Amino acid sequence: MISAAHSNRLRLTPLRLSSYSLLCILLSILTACASGPTAKTATPTAASAKPTPTKQSAGVVLYQSNWPQGLKDWHASAGWKVNGNTLQTDLGENRTLQIPYTPTTPDYSVEYRVQIVNVPKDGGYFMLNADPATGKDGYQAHILNLLTAAPHGYATHPLSEIVIEPFEHEMDDASPQVLDFVPGSKWHTYRVDIQGARALFYVDGMRTSRAYSAKTNNLSQGPIRLVCGKAILNIGQIRVLSL
Repeated sequence: MISAAHSNRLRLTPLRLSSYSLLCILLSILTACASGPTAKTATPTAASAKPTPTKQSAGVVLYQSNWPQGLKDWHASAGWKVNGNTLQTDLGENRTLQIPYTPTTPDYSVEYRVQIVNVPKDGGYFMLNADPATGKDGYQAHILNLLTAAPHGYATHPLSEIVIEPFEHEMDDASPQVLDFVPGSKWHTYRVDIQGARALFYVDGMRTSRAYSAKTNNLSQGPIRLVCGKAILNIGQIRVLSL
């Protein structure tokens, strides 16, 4: 027989269970409110890549001469004189000018205008040279053996060529091209293109000679000099351009 007290405890048990369940629900709600919405984790942003330098467009003038301003920065030898917008040399040998600009890239062009005024005896010349530098061969773009107006043998002509300096570094399978060239007394535009280990020589837009270095991947960026001798020449504008 179940006592009255025990019967009362049995009747209270469902109430106790309901209270316990309610308490659990309340605790769950309070815990959820306390924690709040889950914060979004910020996605780390990758560091911005450095912009790749844009290659200079071909044909941009990087430097150009201005003869009326004089030869102060040109390290000129004796024998030069300014004549308006041109420069003129005397008949001496090894008359030199050093372009007061050094290209900052391995690929570039040097363009210069020359007029032959007088060649009193055979053997006049002018050339554009870049000295060898550390790890870089130089080059020489020649116009050689300028002649007087007197008659000459059929096979005797001035020559144009470009060579690697030192010459023994010239690539064997790309020996320099030598071309007969009679400049006369007209103005001509000469241009040297330097592309890596290759040097190209143009006269009035026509390629006359090429040369390749077998030793270095790039050719010298200077100092770049114009060297003349044994002829009176007018020198027009000299320009350095991107290539």
